[in-house]
Amino acid sequence: MSSETVTAGPQAGKRWQGGRLPRAEVDRRIDRLLDIALEEFALTGFGGTSLDRMVERSGVSKTTIYRRFGSKEGLFTALIHRSMEAVRSGLWAVELDLEDPLGTIERFVATYTDVAVCHPLGRTLLQIAVAEGRDFPHLGAKLLANAYEGFRPISDYFERLMAKGILRPGDPQDAAFDLQGLITQGFRVMVDDIAFVHRPGRSREIAERFLRGWS
Repeated sequence: MSSETVTAGPQAGKRWQGGRLPRAEVDRRIDRLLDIALEEFALTGFGGTSLDRMVERSGVSKTTIYRRFGSKEGLFTALIHRSMEAVRSGLWAVELDLEDPLGTIERFVATYTDVAVCHPLGRTLLQIAVAEGRDFPHLGAKLLANAYEGFRPISDYFERLMAKGILRPGDPQDAAFDLQGLITQGFRVMVDDIAFVHRPGRSREIAERFLRGWS
């Protein structure tokens, strides 16, 4: 840790001379690096983002970036994990009541809207992955893999509803992504004023529509 090239405040870009950095300070600087990485990815795209630029802005050395993240793609993956931590903590806290499918799905829709659809980090990563899909398709694949993990609680819940005959038989993961499609309305969530997802009563309407389709 003592050999890591990181800097403090106005001395960005200079080698740290104060011995081993406290863990909290290292973590703070790495968090700042990730913030800068997101800004650079959003501004210039994944392909156009320069590690040299991130080194210049953050004061974290390229050696440290490679040691911690392996590559520019590793930085993008770390941002995905950061986004998914917020999504997962929100979605996994939703109460899943087998006796109240409508209320449960309504709560899930409202929570997913807040922690995923409207979360700036998640929206930015999705926009980058879509924009870079032709040249870097693996970025979208990484986001999709994390989406499967984030949806696991609700897909498991749908599986139990199917076993009880409340939902018709099918792939619970497909049902979960059908629900997501109702929430995001596909392309609309990428281009429209995001305020549309907060229309009063929308979560209930989506839950009712989903149950009509899958019951």
